[in-house]
Amino acid sequence: MRSTFTKIFLSFWLSEFLILICTIFILVRQFESNEAVYTSVFAMMHSNAQLSLKAYELGGCEALAAVPNTFPLEKPSPYDQPAILIDPAGIPLCQQVDMSVYGASVEKLRKDGFLLGERHGPWYLEGMEVKNAQGQKYFYLMRNTFPKEIYIPYREILPRILIGLIVSVLVTFFATMVITRPIGSLREAARQLAAGNLRARAKWPKGKANRKTGDELWGLVYDFNDMADRLESLVDAQKLLLRDVSHELRSPLARLSVALELAREEAQPGMEEQLDRIERETERLNSLIGQLLSLSHLESTTRLPDKQPVSLERLVSDLLPDMDYEAQRRNCAVRWAKNAQPGSRGDSQRPVMGSPELLGRAVENVIRNAIAYTAEGTAVEIQLFDETRFGEQFAVLQVKDQGPGVPEASLRSIFRPFYRMDLSRQRSTGGYGVGLAITERAVRLHGGVVAARNAAEGGLLVEMRLPVSDKVAG
Repeated sequence: MRSTFTKIFLSFWLSEFLILICTIFILVRQFESNEAVYTSVFAMMHSNAQLSLKAYELGGCEALAAVPNTFPLEKPSPYDQPAILIDPAGIPLCQQVDMSVYGASVEKLRKDGFLLGERHGPWYLEGMEVKNAQGQKYFYLMRNTFPKEIYIPYREILPRILIGLIVSVLVTFFATMVITRPIGSLREAARQLAAGNLRARAKWPKGKANRKTGDELWGLVYDFNDMADRLESLVDAQKLLLRDVSHELRSPLARLSVALELAREEAQPGMEEQLDRIERETERLNSLIGQLLSLSHLESTTRLPDKQPVSLERLVSDLLPDMDYEAQRRNCAVRWAKNAQPGSRGDSQRPVMGSPELLGRAVENVIRNAIAYTAEGTAVEIQLFDETRFGEQFAVLQVKDQGPGVPEASLRSIFRPFYRMDLSRQRSTGGYGVGLAITERAVRLHGGVVAARNAAEGGLLVEMRLPVSDKVAG
């Protein structure tokens, strides 16, 4: 029972149900009380006995016959007979009754003054003594069918109880829905915000003024949306600042490159090493600015303007010579294992709809990152194959290095801009934490996903999964 809706619903409904059960229990105990039953029976018998005795004394048997004295509990039965009025001598009045059947009961009446629920074959007996004005004792005996089922005095309220249960369920359901609605909206918006959608907002009810309210839950929704607005504005301001700074640095760098070439022409002997260092640092800074501008462009792009079929196989083949050349400088190699995935998955032949430039940059960044961290004397392995998931086909590109891998806690963070898991490691490889961020955004723009995991035999494996198209790549 993890859902807040379920917890609140069951808490409210069980409370109402327990109150209802306690009420029913009290009613049951009240109606099952012997005192209440006996009081009711005695009141009925006493009233009828007094009426019967008075009618007999005033009008004889004819008046006694006019008094209602048959009382079936469920429905009339052949065993239901008129009540017997017995005189002080034990003789039944105005009826032909075999007193040998009732003799013991009359004696018990004479002794105790009452008779309750005595079973006699298919019927039962109830009785009491009654006195006339002169103080003579008569005996009133009721004969009725023994009930086939327990009589429930409160059976009339059972439909009301059932209706009450149904109404309580409906009321509790709608009350819980009203309470948990802002929580569900807030949760969905928080998920989208955590996934990188800074425009995500919790839904505000229609017709309700979008302002602070005394309702704590809707007040929380308002505060969350306000926080998301500020967060989006801060991130947008940061992106704008980064883009503007990158643009502004391009001009000084261009002038620095021109000045460097002029300085080479007029350089004194022995200054070549310092000028080469300046040139390397300038190139690195220029490369970083280019990456920042690319990242800023991808951050502000929501969809690709012009899509065309792109063959990932051809794209990787075009990149391999340059990548292998860079790998040789670190005494390692790049190996494309085309036939490493035999069978149904096979090599990927179907193209991907998108931008060749963006996809090429994304793949190049991943391969270059693998070359930077793989151990010397090893090879970076590239695999490309098709895969079907949930009825959809994807092209999967895997790049695996033979390096130290990445801590499990950092596997998702390496695709964040400027993420530095290890400062010294970054300096040794010359990275800035931007390349994989560009890859992640480029793949996301193409409707795909990129993920990293540590391989079982060691090293980091980066996997790009992109939806394929039925069109033919040009």
